[in-house]
Amino acid sequence: MSDGSRQTLDAWLQAAYAPDAGACPPPEAFLAAERADLSPAGQQAIDAHADRCPACAAERDLARLFDAAPAEAGVAPEDLEHVVSRLAAPTAAPARSNVVPFPGPRRPAPAAPAAPARTVSRSLLRFAAAAVLVLGFGLTWRVLQAPPDLPTPEVGGALRGATVEVVAPVGEVADLPAELRWGAVPGAAGYRVRLTTVDGSVLWEAATQTPVAPLPADLAGRLHRAVRYTWTVEALDPQGGRLAISPPVGFQAKPRPEEPPL
Repeated sequence: MSDGSRQTLDAWLQAAYAPDAGACPPPEAFLAAERADLSPAGQQAIDAHADRCPACAAERDLARLFDAAPAEAGVAPEDLEHVVSRLAAPTAAPARSNVVPFPGPRRPAPAAPAAPARTVSRSLLRFAAAAVLVLGFGLTWRVLQAPPDLPTPEVGGALRGATVEVVAPVGEVADLPAELRWGAVPGAAGYRVRLTTVDGSVLWEAATQTPVAPLPADLAGRLHRAVRYTWTVEALDPQGGRLAISPPVGFQAKPRPEEPPL
């Protein structure tokens, strides 16, 4: 890395890690840090950022791995060759010029010399391998973040496609609810109601014979304003089979208005 590039990268690091900035450094900064091309202040700044940023810690580990050799990362040769060819193509393009050459006397074209074997620098190999692995890491992250599959519908049983109509609470409400209410289902001998948190944890579950379920006092004390909760209710036949079920319904109580200062 040239002195000009080092100064540019150091200036970028100082600006990126200023108190009012929170951007992550580019992947090449970790390669430069691994090759000790940064100033001591820049090296310290990028290490401090990677210690508190899991994504940048992974970038730093990748840089350390590829500084040894691209082959140790398990990158396929055809993937590495593809990235190298894409990176080397712009540098091999001839420079454009506005000067029009004056045609000289025509001479027989000399025999074309044998093309020299293309050589790829070690730094370009490292950068290409890092680009391939970073791309693979991003695709893996997208797959891991995909939404979970829907549960398999029940086959047979007493479910007949009916839906329980919920009444309250639904959406944003003024106060924390004291009960859950829904519409009665014809033929239902009882109901089973469940209240969950935003991450799916069950807060409360109960059975009742009427289309209303009062919340117990200890549960009401655990509910908070401005927090979203979800509840569902099932209608059951005399044998305990499901007749109908409501879709998951969410609600949250509005936060209390701030009291004016005295």
